[in-house]
Amino acid sequence: MGNGLMKHEHSLGTVTDMKIFILFLMDNIGYTMDYTTLSKIAAENLDDYNISFSECMEGLVDSGHLISDEAEGERFYMISDKGRKVAAQLYDTLGPSLRERSLRCAIKHISLSRRGAEVHATVTPRESGGYEVTMEATDAAGCIMSATLTVNSLTEANRIKQNYEAKPDAVYRGIFFAATGRMEYLF
Repeated sequence: MGNGLMKHEHSLGTVTDMKIFILFLMDNIGYTMDYTTLSKIAAENLDDYNISFSECMEGLVDSGHLISDEAEGERFYMISDKGRKVAAQLYDTLGPSLRERSLRCAIKHISLSRRGAEVHATVTPRESGGYEVTMEATDAAGCIMSATLTVNSLTEANRIKQNYEAKPDAVYRGIFFAATGRMEYLF
């Protein structure tokens, strides 16, 4: 840059940047989140936290991008359809390293059950032999995950189905780990 100063990738320069960051987080978390946790995620991921987080949250509620409610002294937030559309259009304006870093942090909070997802698993015999186990998770926004494994034994297929139905979050995170190689998904 001409003046010798360079904006660090984990810094947000404007209120608009902070709002995009918040919408990006909320869209990726996918369910209601309390203010304290959101604030911690932001603080852990931003090098300078001088933009008023609470004012940005209030502004997003006022503009209809977030929905807010209070329970037991804590304020909770959920992204609206309007907020999802904005997040999808603008999240690329955030640096890739910041997006990656903040998602790693938010992964700790991803839960299919908290997200209100419905999970389904089916076992289907294949004409050529063996069985397909299809594991799916959906929420109000649509498909979150769909994965199919092929195994030789009906016993193994039923074991996979039962494991997914009993521990869908663990399977979901395991698939993310296998697809991305990020250890954070396992914890």
